[in-house]
Amino acid sequence: MTAARRFQTKLLLLALCAATVACDSNTSNVPQRPAPNVLLILADDLGFSDLGAYGSEIPTPNFDALAQSGTLLTNFYANATCAPSRSMLLSGMDSHAVGFGFNPSAASRLPILRGEAGYSGDWPAHINSFVSQFSEAGYYTFMAGKWHQGAAEIATPYARGFQKAFYLQDGGASHFADAAGQTSTAPVATYYDEGTQVSALPENFYSSEFYVNKVMDYLDQRESDDARPFFGYLAFTAPHWPLQVPDAWLDRFAGVYDEGWETIRANRIESAKVLGLIPEDASIPPFPAALGSWSDLDAEQRQKEARRMELYAAMIAYMDAQLGRLVAYLKATGEYDNTLIVFLSDNGPEGNNIEFGLANNREWLPERFDQSFENMGRRNSYVTFSRGWAHVSASAFSQYKSFLGEGGVRVPAIFSYPGQIQGNGYSQALMSIMDIAPTLMTFADVPANPGFTMQGRSAAEQLQNAGDNPTARPYLAMETYGNKAVWSDRWKLLWDWPSRDWHLYDLFEDPGETRDLSAMYPVQRAEMMQVFEDFAESNGVVVLDDEVGYARYPDQVEAFSATPR
Repeated sequence: MTAARRFQTKLLLLALCAATVACDSNTSNVPQRPAPNVLLILADDLGFSDLGAYGSEIPTPNFDALAQSGTLLTNFYANATCAPSRSMLLSGMDSHAVGFGFNPSAASRLPILRGEAGYSGDWPAHINSFVSQFSEAGYYTFMAGKWHQGAAEIATPYARGFQKAFYLQDGGASHFADAAGQTSTAPVATYYDEGTQVSALPENFYSSEFYVNKVMDYLDQRESDDARPFFGYLAFTAPHWPLQVPDAWLDRFAGVYDEGWETIRANRIESAKVLGLIPEDASIPPFPAALGSWSDLDAEQRQKEARRMELYAAMIAYMDAQLGRLVAYLKATGEYDNTLIVFLSDNGPEGNNIEFGLANNREWLPERFDQSFENMGRRNSYVTFSRGWAHVSASAFSQYKSFLGEGGVRVPAIFSYPGQIQGNGYSQALMSIMDIAPTLMTFADVPANPGFTMQGRSAAEQLQNAGDNPTARPYLAMETYGNKAVWSDRWKLLWDWPSRDWHLYDLFEDPGETRDLSAMYPVQRAEMMQVFEDFAESNGVVVLDDEVGYARYPDQVEAFSATPR
């Protein structure tokens, strides 16, 4: 059985326990469709293997049904961190081209980046969000969820084309009504509702449920004679830390992860092989030596680590349930059949040392929160994902959020559009998060902004004819925190900090990036090095001598610094 056939068979099996959607891919004899609704859904820090359709043990029947109804992407890339990814998503440009080469707070601490346009956190005046084009084309536009694109009036959702918005201005927060912030410098998160800063969230606030309620409220607010199609942006903050769920979900996965990192990762990798997502003989990168093994932990440590993963899984399953509510709403209101739904994650899973290595969290967290085992996952707790589980979430891939190894940037993505995108499909075409904007504009026949040319490329043709067309883009290049990479078809060029050199990988055969093929393919390597140089020059990239990511572990600092310290 071929990999593609195994993948399709597994999706059909998933569909037996999930709501299915009837799709007619033959559109040659149907009447002209009205302009489509568009629903863009973004998860926060969701790893490649965290959905059932990608091989996870976490039950996600609604995401799986979405995949069954449309096309699942297997070579889709976001940026490695939140704000840069969102800038690429909304602009259709590389993050440096709109001032978000790093998360702005990280860029501000490096003197070498001060005054550099690519790291300013400010979009150029002539570039605006593609949502503004939907608005100008007569769409009803709204969003609910995380914004993370600036606080200035010229950088709000309203300045970027949204007509209605409830949003979290910051990069993260408590998922409950206390709105606790991420660091001591911003101890309370900032929310806005229809342009007014929220003084207090509803007492029963939980992020995933509330954001979905807002989306449905915005749709309900339309006048009965309002025939405009809608563009909705649902930006979940799940499963971004702190890991928290409503009380009824706290023990939903009790005991599931007691076997530890190695076993759960092995199970996911085997599922990914059955699905055809990775080769059966793929080499898998080892867990970091500094992490140690599950058996090295004492009983109390294993209990706490397993609890982290239980909470993470519960957040994803709860988010899936909220997606199910929203899809049911669209079906009940007759909107579903003409709605293009796109789902993706903004980057890979968080594996950095957030609790002990970010800002002054080591001292602040125990002073500010109840960090007891009994309170993990509840309001007034601050629990983060850990390094070991991040490698589980990344499955067969290397590294995680904030790095350009596959685990940090290759993320789940699904396109579903009844009658227009074939069901039970999957695509290996190389696609970037900055390709979302032109792709949606093609489907909706929304004209481009004449003030600038997007760097993103439309993949509408590839999605409508999955498997029959080559990729929409020949190359993809990225840089963040000093990390550098280039992709082209099956090839990837990645800067390796310990050796201070470029390494070349064949991702079709070696998705874990374990075998450097530079010596075997010097011409390919040289061509891709030139692609990066051209990319850096045209986008204002500052090429750094050190890896400067946040919350690094001591072993990483030694390996990634030009001058070990």
